[in-house]
Amino acid sequence: MSAITFSGLASGLDTDSIIESLMEIEREPIDSLEADVEYFDSETEAFSNIRTTLVALQDAVEAMDTVKELSAYSATSSDQTLLSATAETTASAGTYHIEVISLAETQKDVSAEGFSDTDTETLSGSLTIGGTTIDYSDVTLSVLVDLVNDSNVGLQATMINDGTESGYRLILSGEEAGVETTVLGTGSISIDTASDGHTYDSAQAHIVVDNIDIYSNGNTLTSAIHGVTLDLLNAESGETLTVTVASDTSQIAATVDTFVSAYNSVIDLLADEGENGWGNDSSLTSIQRKMQNYLVTQVSGSDSLTSLVQLGFKTDYETGQLSVDSSVFNEALSSDPEGVLGLFAGDSETDGIADLFGDYLDVQTDSVDGVYARRKTTNDANITRIENRVEIMEIRLEKREEYLRAQYTALETLISEMNAQTSYLDEISALNSD
Repeated sequence: MSAITFSGLASGLDTDSIIESLMEIEREPIDSLEADVEYFDSETEAFSNIRTTLVALQDAVEAMDTVKELSAYSATSSDQTLLSATAETTASAGTYHIEVISLAETQKDVSAEGFSDTDTETLSGSLTIGGTTIDYSDVTLSVLVDLVNDSNVGLQATMINDGTESGYRLILSGEEAGVETTVLGTGSISIDTASDGHTYDSAQAHIVVDNIDIYSNGNTLTSAIHGVTLDLLNAESGETLTVTVASDTSQIAATVDTFVSAYNSVIDLLADEGENGWGNDSSLTSIQRKMQNYLVTQVSGSDSLTSLVQLGFKTDYETGQLSVDSSVFNEALSSDPEGVLGLFAGDSETDGIADLFGDYLDVQTDSVDGVYARRKTTNDANITRIENRVEIMEIRLEKREEYLRAQYTALETLISEMNAQTSYLDEISALNSD
């Protein structure tokens, strides 16, 4: 329990203010240490933000460090009403002649029997679908539909109403085109597909690609042309279409734009941090210098192109911002697409520009040894050391304040006693004068 003090009652001094002022002076070393903690926290946050921008640049670089990733193709069909085509990165440039003979169809079987409603009239019998037999007794049509669908027999059951008095019928539809499933029904619903066939036969899609017949159980074909997906929309036998697969330069340009934007974000952040105490730290200035060096590094991943300068890359002398002359880049991409890809992605024997950036950024963003990880480890140790020191100093200050208050309390007590003695002497003097 703290002692109760009465400031200045005897002396008239504002001892609380005096002590507070003295303690403020005593606290100045602690305030300085706490400012250091704030500095280290801010520095750690800044390095974390820098790592985030480096990771974004790393992602942009990784999207262009192999020919497969950097390559982009587009596929166009001469008749979009019959089929559409899309190309993946694994596609190859070329022109293909395609005839759509028929589309894939699923089987469909409709019961000859009709029913007046779906919820009151009861049915009994059995349905054998494929190798599964479903026995039903005194169930409505809607319940029978649920029984079939819950059995996972490869056919989906639904209902149709033809509008007549007993117009509700059972429909069994195949789940996969080109697959035939036998159906035998006895009782309320009689179906024998083995003898009578299907209401609608299942059929595979049939196309001819460069005079080669190709069949599929679906209307989306992913392996007819390597790296190209064909979606069949309609069939017209005798009509030959062309599907053209070509390099998509716009996609390559977009990938490069993403890299340039990510690079400039790093440069902007480093410039902003330059105003802070850690802005000129060697680890940060080294990052900018290293990245600028890669922009002018000569590589041999391409026989015709050896540096980004040849693609129209340039940096602003004052800001360090990276830009690309689109006319120069597009001309290089148009005249030598393989050279452009080789410059970025290299080959099996030589690193490209993206490889150089990627290897360097892997080191700088490493969760253990990267620029942020190293700085955080150092700063956390400094903060712990300072906090321990502040804790000890706070204990000393607390004792120092107790000492000062005790001293001033003793002073007040002494002055109070002296005042009491003075009053006593004044009273005796007054009595003697009487």
